[in-house]
Amino acid sequence: MSENEDRVQTLMAMFKRRGVVRPAFELYGGVAGLFDYGPVGGRILRRTQEIWLHHWLRLGNIVEINSPTVTPHQVLEASGHVGAFNDHAVQCRSCEAVERADQLLEGHVKNPDALDATQLDAALSEYSIECPSCSANDWAG
Repeated sequence: MSENEDRVQTLMAMFKRRGVVRPAFELYGGVAGLFDYGPVGGRILRRTQEIWLHHWLRLGNIVEINSPTVTPHQVLEASGHVGAFNDHAVQCRSCEAVERADQLLEGHVKNPDALDATQLDAALSEYSIECPSCSANDWAG
């Protein structure tokens, strides 16, 4: 185990003991990236959300809305998120940063989101697109 992983485990153990957060569905093996907030974590979350909301509302011309978290399948189909929806991600071979290829090509190619994966990879090479993190020009698609 790396030193970084050891630190994360130590931190998570402390969070669990102090009632901040714990892995969600831990009883059933857990789910990566999902957490349950304990009594302390819940208060921290609510206070952070309250501060964030008041900050933006104070600016004016902004209103608060609450929308459902769950989206019906029919809405996802109608919006194109089911079936044809696919963002081509590329990884910098130098620093391992992951980026959306179409976003890297904005300003270089007209309508890059209409290109397929092969065309996106070719355009990255053709325009010598640099990695925003390290300025390398070596992408793996």
